[in-house]
Amino acid sequence: MNTIENIHNQTIIVQTSYHPTPHLETEMEVIERLLEQNNTIYWLICKKDFKVCFNNPTHEKWTCNVCVSRVKAGIKEVYKNIKNPDKLKVIEYADYLDYNEYTNNALLKFEFNSLSDLKKYKFNGYDVGMATASSLVSFTRNHLPKLEEHSKFIENGIKTGAYLFEAFSNIASLVKPNLVILFNGRFIENRPLLRVCQQNKINYVTHERGGKLDTFLFRVNSIPHSIETVSQEMEMLWETATDDKEDIGKRFYTNRIQRVEDAWYSFTKEQQEGRLPESFNHIEGKKVVTIFNSSLDEYEGLEGFGPYFYENDNLGIKQIAESLSQHENIKLYLRIHPNLKGLDNAQNDFIKNELEPLEQLEIIGAQDSVDTYALINKSDIIIVFGSTVGAEAAFAGKNVILLGKAAYEKLNCFYIPKSHEETIEAITSNDFKFPNIDASETLKYGYWNENFGNKYQNYQPINIAKGTYKGKKIKANPVIRELRRLFNR
Repeated sequence: MNTIENIHNQTIIVQTSYHPTPHLETEMEVIERLLEQNNTIYWLICKKDFKVCFNNPTHEKWTCNVCVSRVKAGIKEVYKNIKNPDKLKVIEYADYLDYNEYTNNALLKFEFNSLSDLKKYKFNGYDVGMATASSLVSFTRNHLPKLEEHSKFIENGIKTGAYLFEAFSNIASLVKPNLVILFNGRFIENRPLLRVCQQNKINYVTHERGGKLDTFLFRVNSIPHSIETVSQEMEMLWETATDDKEDIGKRFYTNRIQRVEDAWYSFTKEQQEGRLPESFNHIEGKKVVTIFNSSLDEYEGLEGFGPYFYENDNLGIKQIAESLSQHENIKLYLRIHPNLKGLDNAQNDFIKNELEPLEQLEIIGAQDSVDTYALINKSDIIIVFGSTVGAEAAFAGKNVILLGKAAYEKLNCFYIPKSHEETIEAITSNDFKFPNIDASETLKYGYWNENFGNKYQNYQPINIAKGTYKGKKIKANPVIRELRRLFNR
């Protein structure tokens, strides 16, 4: 696992870009701990430079003001705590490149025919289009947003990304950092730094939430969503464990069944324990196959994610359902991911218009109180496109077909077909032999979830979105917060 303790006597740039708890507090902790190890820190902050960002996608004035104020409070707190203030330097983008001067003269493109075209757009070798698309999908919660409705977002996103790429190139050439630390690496405001580091062979770290509320991810030269890195961490943690790893691995699954919110929100806590679809009373003797879909917006902006051979989850589900239409001995369910509840987006439109009319497919809505875990236990085959449910079903001893990239895909407890035809063969053939479930394999994933990340020393979580830093809540100026509340109202 990557830790902070072995970083000494280096020149480091830390970017602050996402101020909500616990991310600002994570950066504060990282900075304080690195300063204790005789590192020189350049703390790169935003003074309304981002015209689009994850926290404030529409560049709303008072949200910017609150963010700037809270970061200022964080800086003040760190300076109060450290013994070597000469080693900490707060810097701003505008000191290295003027936004208006640069964006007015840069030959940037803002009009695209499709999301695919936007993703392909690069500027000076930087994939500014992919970063903009990723942020747009997250903002709209729609994997296929209508570009014409978000032209201003796209223009501001491309301007922001191109500006930050050039500004940080200037900063890196002058500061000459040994290491750059940034949040996540996926969004408009972070991806430019990631790409500058990769192009110039500068070591970098991405930080995010850890596996528990009291931990944070600190990943060297990789991003939080790297399947390859996660697989390596999983094996390393399991092989080097000195505690009761089997029991800890099991705890991850039992906590999820019990709807424990110890790292992120539980999507199943509103479901009624033990409840099954009414149709279960009329399907005796049939093979029960349940598909669990994913919310497409969660991975649309990420490279290397998605189904192995289907274009996307929606089209894969439709093709599977159509191929099973003549198999009356099979009952096919689709459990909609609870995270899609209430969304007006392209995925839900497809489900309503293309999947609901299919007589051979029974859909369990995102808001339905049917119990996911009861459904797993009563199904003969579980099909997933990367959802954590795949690992949970394998832990329960179920036959699982994995159709898309997943953090647990290298574990030996799933069947991964190579084509649609192989998928249908696995579902329909009574002679098909699924891989034997190796219980210890599923426990590796559970153990990793319970253990990845670094323990906080200064930040104390209260819940998922609240906590204190050395016993103090880091807040924006109360007048600014009240003004934002009034203007928003």
